[in-house]
Amino acid sequence: MPLKFCRRHAPKLLIAFFGLIVLAAAFGDVGGEAGAFLTSALDVALFVVLAMLVYLADNRHPAFRWAAVLWLLVLIGALAAATAGFGAVAILPAEALGAGEVDPETVDPALAAEVALLLLGVLAAALASLIGFSRRFRVRLAGYLPFDPDSLLHTVALVVILAMTLIPPVPLLVTGIPPYLSPQFLDFLLESGDLLADTVTLNAYTLFWTLIGSFFIAGACVRRTPRETLERLGLVRPTGKQIVLAVVAAFTLVGAFHFIDPVLAALVGWLGLPVTDTEAVNRLFAGTLTLPGIVVASVAAGFGEEVSIRGLLQPRFGILLPALLFASLHAFQYSWDGLISVFLAGIIFAYIRRYSNTTTSAITHTVYDLVLFSLLMAGIQF
Repeated sequence: MPLKFCRRHAPKLLIAFFGLIVLAAAFGDVGGEAGAFLTSALDVALFVVLAMLVYLADNRHPAFRWAAVLWLLVLIGALAAATAGFGAVAILPAEALGAGEVDPETVDPALAAEVALLLLGVLAAALASLIGFSRRFRVRLAGYLPFDPDSLLHTVALVVILAMTLIPPVPLLVTGIPPYLSPQFLDFLLESGDLLADTVTLNAYTLFWTLIGSFFIAGACVRRTPRETLERLGLVRPTGKQIVLAVVAAFTLVGAFHFIDPVLAALVGWLGLPVTDTEAVNRLFAGTLTLPGIVVASVAAGFGEEVSIRGLLQPRFGILLPALLFASLHAFQYSWDGLISVFLAGIIFAYIRRYSNTTTSAITHTVYDLVLFSLLMAGIQF
């Protein structure tokens, strides 16, 4: 009886709870640690609300279906707007970004054209993601992937995956510079002090909300018991052998990519595409390079990304699509050689998840990042 009551009312309660978080983070005047805690939940909250609307649409009033689709479009619009904004930072000069108003007479036509191309590219990518609503497309895709083409939940998830894969690389494609590595963005962070701020608590908050969000999106207290949800996400207690495998795999990957990354950089450069600026990457991660910082950042990335991508998405969408999404999520901080490297690492993590569990792939990912961050902190380019 308690489980039935929970499953019936949990979606509405979660929508109310995470909806309040969205309102408080976006419009509330909350500062300090409480503000940072709420802000770190904002992205996750949007997806939890979407998932709960879809769950309600399956067995409640049909209006929830339209509400879910509308919320999905809002989410895609928000992603597109954020991407366009960060892309514009990489295009416009610092003085234009600092000015409150833009004088049309002083606008550089070349920059204006580049911004227009950026906006057009973001719009095209957002519209292309809507192909996931096509049943014919889903049926053909379902011939290769283990998802249900007639499931609203899987349809919405597919559209989200496509949007988050296609939209973030647009600024890099248009400008040739990852937004986070642009001189304007890095100078802004240096001037504001955010780059050198302690990122330990922020990464910890992000990990907390990512795990909580993945737990509910997977159906905890809605369709599954907590234990069933853990099994669905592939979170189990690893054996000693699996832990050893994870650590060995991580160090092997570090060694392998020591040789692979220069080859990728040379190949990408030979093709005339931009190569990741390692000095700018070092500046970007400067605030993380303390012992607590690299530990928390590694755990946050390792467990957060593995649970949300390999644990949540891979069982329904296979290895390739989540790996492409994983690479795309790094498009704001790496150029094409870095994205290919991240994609290849994602494929390795995916196979570890397939043949063991998400916990093992998360340990591998965590140790891998920890070694790289440690080398970076020691000033060793590896």
